[in-house]
Amino acid sequence: MSEDKKVHFKHGRTHLFMVLLILIWAIDSVTISMAMDSVNQVFLVCAKYAFALPIVILVVAIRHGIRLPRRKDIVHLLVSALFGDVLYFFFEYTALKYLSVSMVTILLGFLPVASYLTDCVVQRRKPDWLSLLAIGISIFGLVLVVSTKTEEQGNSVIGYLCCAACLAVWIVYGYLTRSMESTYNSTTITMYQMVFAFGMMLPIALTHFPSSLFSRDFWISIVLMGILSSGIGCLIEVKGLIDLGTTISGIYLNLLPVFTAMAGVIFLHERMTLIQCIGSILIIVCGFIVEKRDQT
Repeated sequence: MSEDKKVHFKHGRTHLFMVLLILIWAIDSVTISMAMDSVNQVFLVCAKYAFALPIVILVVAIRHGIRLPRRKDIVHLLVSALFGDVLYFFFEYTALKYLSVSMVTILLGFLPVASYLTDCVVQRRKPDWLSLLAIGISIFGLVLVVSTKTEEQGNSVIGYLCCAACLAVWIVYGYLTRSMESTYNSTTITMYQMVFAFGMMLPIALTHFPSSLFSRDFWISIVLMGILSSGIGCLIEVKGLIDLGTTISGIYLNLLPVFTAMAGVIFLHERMTLIQCIGSILIIVCGFIVEKRDQT
């Protein structure tokens, strides 16, 4: 097989993996939403990480070798794990208690725009006219989604605040993680953060055992989604960024709200109004435009 064919085959396989990743994460959101009535948020994340961590550690050991982080980086890694793994999932899972899966995933789809606006403020740079237009349209789409009330979500203020907190902590996490990419590879950073996050969550999780602890269906869900979503899913995301680049990977990740909303409609029988669908499309499309402009 020629070198060009090998590269083409490798990229084609990665494309399939990225589609699989989006489907896994969409179903994971539905599973989490169904579990929120009986399971503590921290226990849920900790249980998933318990099954995901061995996979991530094994892959890092095979591909890069296990080495301890530098002493001066430990606090940095701890803080990034606190923001990106503990706080983010706590706020996301809490939001799922008050809002529909469709609503939460669409609101979190505003992340590219929120990140770009933060970069402009921090780096003191002026956005170009196309980015400004996309930002304005995206904000308009956000207003359409939030201002339209449906029976499933009940317009919960707590849910909206949790989604806003998700955006904020993820932006902080992004800055903290990017500052370490010159020292460690992406998979190793992910492993360190998951280990530290698991250590922080374990004491809390041990005091919040759910009533469904001995349910077979509960553990099948935790094991499967822990391995597929948090374990293999993270590795696929990193592979997509390496093989396909940030632009192509960004297209797949920007489609996640669409697939998750569809999963919410199919499995949870959620409803979205026409106005919310229009607002969602504006958020997703404009978010992709802003993200692409930011990379050029």
